[in-house]
Amino acid sequence: MFHSLQNWQTLFDSMSQGMFCQNAEGSPVEANASALSLLGLDREAFMAHTPQKPQWRLLAQDGGDLPPEQHPASVALTKGEAVTGFTAGIYTPHNDATIWVKIDAIPIQQGLVCVVLNDITQEKLIKEQEHQAALQYELLANTSMDGFWVVDMEGEILSVNEAACRMYGYSRDEFSSMFVYEIEAREDRHEVRQHTEKVAATRYDRFETVHRTKDGTLIEVEVSTTFMPQNRRFLTFLQDITSKKDAERALQQSEEKYRSLFDNMLNGFAYCKMILDSDLPMDFVFLEVNQSFEKLTGLREVKGKRMSEVLPGVGNSDPELLAAFRRVALSGEPEQVEYFLCAINEWLAVSVYSPEPGCFVAVFDVITKRKRTEECLAFLAQAVSEPGEQFFHRLAKYLAQALDMEFICIDQLEEGNQYARTLAVYFDGSFEDNIRYTLRDTPCGEVVGNSVCCYRQGVRHLFPTDTLLQEIKAESYMGTVLWGSNGVPIGLIAAIGKKPLGNRDLPQEIFQMVSSRAAAEMERGLHEEERLRLEHQLLHAQKLESLGILAGGIAHDFNNILTGILGNSSLGLMRIDPDSPAAENLQNIEKAAVRAADLAKQMLAYSGKGMFVVEPVNLNLLLEEMIHLLEVSVSKKAELKLSLAQELPPVQADPTQLRQIVMNLVINASEATGEQGGTISISTGYRYFDQSYLKEAWFDCELAEGEFVFLQVADTGCGMDESTLLRIFDPFFTTKFTGRGLGMSAVLGIIRGHKGAIKVQSKTGEGTTFTVLLPASDLPVLVKEADQKMDNWQGSGTILLVDDEETICDIGAMMLGQLGYEVVTALSGSSALQTYRSRPDIKFVILDLTMPQMDGEQTFDALRALDPEVKVIMSSGYSAQEVTGKFTGTGLLDFIQKPYSMQALLEVMKRCDR
Repeated sequence: MFHSLQNWQTLFDSMSQGMFCQNAEGSPVEANASALSLLGLDREAFMAHTPQKPQWRLLAQDGGDLPPEQHPASVALTKGEAVTGFTAGIYTPHNDATIWVKIDAIPIQQGLVCVVLNDITQEKLIKEQEHQAALQYELLANTSMDGFWVVDMEGEILSVNEAACRMYGYSRDEFSSMFVYEIEAREDRHEVRQHTEKVAATRYDRFETVHRTKDGTLIEVEVSTTFMPQNRRFLTFLQDITSKKDAERALQQSEEKYRSLFDNMLNGFAYCKMILDSDLPMDFVFLEVNQSFEKLTGLREVKGKRMSEVLPGVGNSDPELLAAFRRVALSGEPEQVEYFLCAINEWLAVSVYSPEPGCFVAVFDVITKRKRTEECLAFLAQAVSEPGEQFFHRLAKYLAQALDMEFICIDQLEEGNQYARTLAVYFDGSFEDNIRYTLRDTPCGEVVGNSVCCYRQGVRHLFPTDTLLQEIKAESYMGTVLWGSNGVPIGLIAAIGKKPLGNRDLPQEIFQMVSSRAAAEMERGLHEEERLRLEHQLLHAQKLESLGILAGGIAHDFNNILTGILGNSSLGLMRIDPDSPAAENLQNIEKAAVRAADLAKQMLAYSGKGMFVVEPVNLNLLLEEMIHLLEVSVSKKAELKLSLAQELPPVQADPTQLRQIVMNLVINASEATGEQGGTISISTGYRYFDQSYLKEAWFDCELAEGEFVFLQVADTGCGMDESTLLRIFDPFFTTKFTGRGLGMSAVLGIIRGHKGAIKVQSKTGEGTTFTVLLPASDLPVLVKEADQKMDNWQGSGTILLVDDEETICDIGAMMLGQLGYEVVTALSGSSALQTYRSRPDIKFVILDLTMPQMDGEQTFDALRALDPEVKVIMSSGYSAQEVTGKFTGTGLLDFIQKPYSMQALLEVMKRCDR
């Protein structure tokens, strides 16, 4: 028994709950340590408790004293049964403290009760706090402008405030039967349950979602919810943030809009802060720039940097612009300026204003193109009255400055756009001498084929054989064609730079603006050159025509005299014994007459009315046949070179006259080489010659550009100056002491008679080149047969010989009589008509072309009127083609050239009298 009591006592003392035994008088008879600790009393004080001298007092839940009869121990003793779970407070005056406990009172024997105390002070405090919080929440909810509801773990809405009713459009009664998922627009029932459990675990959450009101309107809501674990409820505040979110979205859209405007505006934008330090040079910091700033200026990553870092030296090169920025930043007064920023080599139109003291905003655009255009228009307006060379020189200088390129040339195209002749060359600040150069393998040659040609960098590597590009170390190139009014290229403008070309648009636009003016001026110059050339050609032609008429008249009269001399000498030789001493004299007379006839032929050749026996001629074969004669005719110190083109078409020409051209040109070349010797080159070819080439050539009438056979004789001799070149084809002009001055004029006359042209290129000390152009022939070259002897041929019948020279009539009658004809003569056209009427037996009429009063052409027409079958042989000192050309299609029988020999007369009569 003793051991049992001892074990019970040990258990009693070791219990965590406070426990004591109390008698019927209300005094404790025993207490364990936990009870003493709970009340904060020692054993003596605890055991001294009586209802009369209480050491503690029991309090009801409202904080007031608990009546004695309601004490759980009293109730248990009175009723004789246990009282459990009674909540009360215990106040101990000794330490002025109150604890809250759960009391179990168990009667253990008559007049004795065991009281067990469970400390719930902390739990009571928490409940009180939660209660107070609930009261505060309820007060806050009822006074809040935001919605509020209480929700359980299942999402059922337990209570709401008036603000929630207004917010969602439901009444409190309607809300009482609703769940959160019925209002939630983003989450379904399952997702709402998951979210609820998540909040219960974390005790609190704040989030945004979308709810649906009673009328179906979607509203954006900010939710702040707190989980109350004691009752497993959620206290939730709901704020309608639809307007706020709309405003945020509008603000965001506005910011995006203005950011997009900022980033994409075509104008450059720079927000800057001035560095207002008097000890430092004027400077500012870039706070913000847009994309156009970088694009227009070429400056990158400038934000946060000083202007002096981005463009060192800008304070010295552009102080005025920095001063304007400073004024605006300090005064706040906006300014607008147009300024050439040397640091970036661009014109800017800048608007500057100050958003805050010490700062400025610069909104700008690059107006270099506009300014250059204005400058170009101003230049063109000033240069409108400047002609020719003066205009091209000013244009070249202007382009060098406007394009910032070192080399400018303005060229005129020549020879089918294969060559160019410069009209102005400007290089590194000075003008250079004009030159003529080939366009082959040059960028200028590319321009002609492409209208505009641009190489922004590396041009000298693309055209390694262009010596100019290599010499000036060219990097960039731009050129444009100058078009004539007929749509044909007449020139070009080229600009060459030593550094890469940045933007090609501005140079191209400037080229477009000046090219039309330059082309018009170039075309005007070409027309003026052509006018002067034609004027000179006309004057020269008039002079040649006058001299030609004189020479032709002299030659004609001379030929009439020579006809008598040559005829008489021929008859004399036929009539005397060949061994007679007089025979030699007659032969000498005949030789002298032939030489005199050659001189007359040169005079006729000069006049363009020489005797030409034209036929298809192989020019190469003719030169090969002449080469030995040419070699012995030139100086022994001159080297003769022959270069003949393959498959050369024939020309329609008189081979004798061609030989005279070749001989005269080669002998001239030999004399030009002089005692020093040199090279004489003879070449042939067939190619296209355009108007630019032909306009500098000598010819009788306007030649159309086209393909010509050419003969070229070039020497390395002394050459000629300009004054000599202008007079080289004048008759009787010679630079030789013993010359007659008829050789080159005869050459020109022969070429004019063949409807060809000749061009001379020469410079003093550099030699001379003669180029003869002749129209090609479609006819094959004839193979000549050996001449047959006709010494004994005899004709018959009556011939009417008509000539105003009595001597010619006399000698002609004797020569014709020698050939077996009866001859009647007439000294005029009218006399010839009378004779022909009276002599029906006349078989042939030999008619002189040039007679006074009624000339040969008129007489011929009158004879044809009398007798359409009349057989007329025309006689003249002029060439066959000159004469027969007048009578084409008229029935002229034949032609005989004065002066004629007995053999020539025999050949003509034999052809006619068959």
